Amino acid sequence: MSNDDLRHTSDDAARAHSSDAWDGLSQLDISALPDFGDLPGFADLPELAPLPELDALQESAMPEIVMPDLEMPDLDEFLRVTPPVPTDVPQPDAVPETGSAPTAGAATARTHSASHKAATASSQKRSANKQESRPTAATASPRRQPAATQAPQPAITVGPTPARTPRASVPPRQKKPNLLIAFVALIAIGLGASFLSSTRDGSSSTPWGTQTSSSASTQADSEVREHAADLPTRSPGYRGSATNTHSISPQWASGVATAWTLELPSEMTEFGPQMFAEGQVLYIAGDDTIEGQRGSAVRTQAYDLSGEEPTLLWDTVGPTENSAIMTYTPAFVSSETQLFFHDVVIDKATGEQTQAPWGDDFPLAQADGIVVTCSTTSSCRGWMQTSGEWTNLWTTTTNPQTSYGLSNQGLDYAPAGTTRSGTGELASVLVPSSYQETPQIINIHTGKTTYLPSPAQSGLGQYVEVATDGFVITDVSKKQGFLTDSSGARQSTYSNDEYLRLPAVSRDGNQPSTADIKTFMTKKTANWATGTVGLVDKDDCSIQVTLTSDGSSHTTPVPGVLSPYMTGTCLFSPKEVRVSADGSVLYADTFTYQDQSRYFIDTANGLTYTSNLLNLPKQTMWVFDDMLIGLTDSGLTAFVPASS
Repeated sequence: MSNDDLRHTSDDAARAHSSDAWDGLSQLDISALPDFGDLPGFADLPELAPLPELDALQESAMPEIVMPDLEMPDLDEFLRVTPPVPTDVPQPDAVPETGSAPTAGAATARTHSASHKAATASSQKRSANKQESRPTAATASPRRQPAATQAPQPAITVGPTPARTPRASVPPRQKKPNLLIAFVALIAIGLGASFLSSTRDGSSSTPWGTQTSSSASTQADSEVREHAADLPTRSPGYRGSATNTHSISPQWASGVATAWTLELPSEMTEFGPQMFAEGQVLYIAGDDTIEGQRGSAVRTQAYDLSGEEPTLLWDTVGPTENSAIMTYTPAFVSSETQLFFHDVVIDKATGEQTQAPWGDDFPLAQADGIVVTCSTTSSCRGWMQTSGEWTNLWTTTTNPQTSYGLSNQGLDYAPAGTTRSGTGELASVLVPSSYQETPQIINIHTGKTTYLPSPAQSGLGQYVEVATDGFVITDVSKKQGFLTDSSGARQSTYSNDEYLRLPAVSRDGNQPSTADIKTFMTKKTANWATGTVGLVDKDDCSIQVTLTSDGSSHTTPVPGVLSPYMTGTCLFSPKEVRVSADGSVLYADTFTYQDQSRYFIDTANGLTYTSNLLNLPKQTMWVFDDMLIGLTDSGLTAFVPASS
């Protein structure tokens, strides 16, 4: 059968079938069907228009929608979005940079876009200027403040969100991303609001808002105050005993107060004067000029600090071939009746100044009427005064010296500026050379130089501590050292693998012997000091005060205000620590390297005291058990116990 046999059209009236299919039926007598004609009650259907093509139907039913170019936002960007700052939170542009100190530890909200760059630039600028000066007395310290002060919050900038297409014109496939974006944005806003709320709530209780030490969190009061609660208002003036027993007064457990302030001449404070305390007298020397004379001059003053207010004893000005602006350690060398500052000799009783013949040299030590001066280059000389005239006894060549003296030479166990060891014919002085140089000493009477022995592992350098009867030389790792007598003869050695775990020694103004230092380095007992202060434990650091008098130890949790800076290592390396004889209070200048504040800590109750004024001075000096002197850009401030 061919395809043609299957074909038929509507025009075949007889509807003939294929001959092949009907051959067997053609002979049958089949009567013709009648013609029905037009049936009654039925009308012809109206002629319908032809159906449109499918493609045309789709085009007319789905009109073209022109979609704008939408860039899908980065979901990470939405996660960084934080809500706007409430109107009651002050903004940085409303607070001067040197204004009230921000509360330490207040959480800093993260910013982005231009505001983030500006905040970063400002932070770097403040960091660069941090070591140059502290704020003036009229402003609060940027490092510390009482916890009640609300920290200013940085500006928070919320990034722009993409424009939304109206729902009526968005195809179904476009709705899902927008719903996801809205959901993420709501989560980010909620998290930001929770973060801001916790930050503000935390800053109201402690300067840092949170505590990382569980033992610190048990403290009843982690707030930093100036003094204990419920103390009566203290009237100005000093009313103490004006004595120095080489330990601080237990009264400091009540907090800190200001007894008096003393403004110094602006010429003296412009470049920072130097201080020296001896007994009840404070000596000050600074740069000045003499009207009508060229060259440098030195202005010196002496104050008796034993009274309610400081009493000026004398105030003199004299010429100098050196410059009072230059700093050197030690700044002063003292004899029984005279004070030596650069090339100026000062009479302690009258303040009368005379010039010494050593010019640019700096006085280093004095013994038996002999003054040793060094050049800061490679020579030192010995001088003696007879009938008002100075005679050069000897001159010796040394290793290359430092320009700043002995400020970075030792282990800081001896009082600052200690350079002389021994007495009589064996008295000697340490040459102020770099720690990378082989250490030398000079016999004060003869000028003979001697090299001190160096530890085997001293390739990177060594430190030298001046003791009462000799010298202690340690390698730069501070793990091993030599002990010598004052002539430089080797006595013994020691080793210590736990130097980093040594406690801080109370700096009371006493000078140790070589045996004292060896005992401390190996057994952690400081026989020459009131006691030691260290941090113990690994999970939660605690303060441990050990008294030398009876060997007793007192342990107290780190106050909550300081606990955020504690780590599992519990390392403790303050600039200065002092302890009361009963261990009830300690003083710490820079409790940790992250926080440069000065604190008095009541160890019995875990209370912490400081003040903006206490943290303002560039230099501090202990005068009495109950008086700490601070030198600021404008003058002197005397700090005393709040209950005194």
